[in-house]
Amino acid sequence: MSALDLFASAMGTFILLAVILFPYYLKNAEIVERMSALRQELEQTQAALAQTQQQLQECTAQREQCEAQRSELQARVTRLERENRQFEQQLQECRAQNANLQGQINSLQQEVENCHEKLKQTFLAVVMKWATDKQDVDLHMIDADGNEFYYSQHNRERSHFRSSNAELSIDTTNGPGIEIWEEPRAKPGRYRIYANFFSRNGNSKNPLVKSTIYYRDGSKKLRDVTLTHEKRKKLVAIVEVNAEGDVVVR
Repeated sequence: MSALDLFASAMGTFILLAVILFPYYLKNAEIVERMSALRQELEQTQAALAQTQQQLQECTAQREQCEAQRSELQARVTRLERENRQFEQQLQECRAQNANLQGQINSLQQEVENCHEKLKQTFLAVVMKWATDKQDVDLHMIDADGNEFYYSQHNRERSHFRSSNAELSIDTTNGPGIEIWEEPRAKPGRYRIYANFFSRNGNSKNPLVKSTIYYRDGSKKLRDVTLTHEKRKKLVAIVEVNAEGDVVVR
């Protein structure tokens, strides 16, 4: 075999191998390139996964922190709710105490007003005396409503002046004597006191009449009156009572 034939045979063998193996080498290069790309993608994925894991750890830490804060806030809410219930109970107790105190205040105010009203009221009592024997002297009292009290209109059973509680409580017909007129609650207005020489009954002396008026703030002696004529009334005093229960004698 000549060298040319040997060369041609070798050349043919090379061409045959090239035809057979070239696609393999080409495919292997693609695989290598693809594997390189996959490796790069894997590295990127692993990096992203590591970042994600780090973020997850951070989120877990934040979640745990939030859970701790939530637990703390829940505990505070529970405590505040308990304190609020206690405050509500105390508030109700305070309201009940306040209502009780207000009731006591109202009661005291009513008592004060009642006392004030009572202080504004006065009673009147007129006592008339004379010392002459056998003689009959009558006390005549005209109240603020114009009612005239005397022996025949004494009002002891409230039969003469039904709207009045005043009365001629004592009437003496044979001296020495005393007559008393009483008003437990004197209305504001003017009162007039008279002495009437009803009868001498055989005694020629002129009786000297002494009178005293009693009221809320004390008493006052009235002027003495000497009676000279029978069946004639003589003015002893005028008494004025104001809205505050003050008494002025004229």
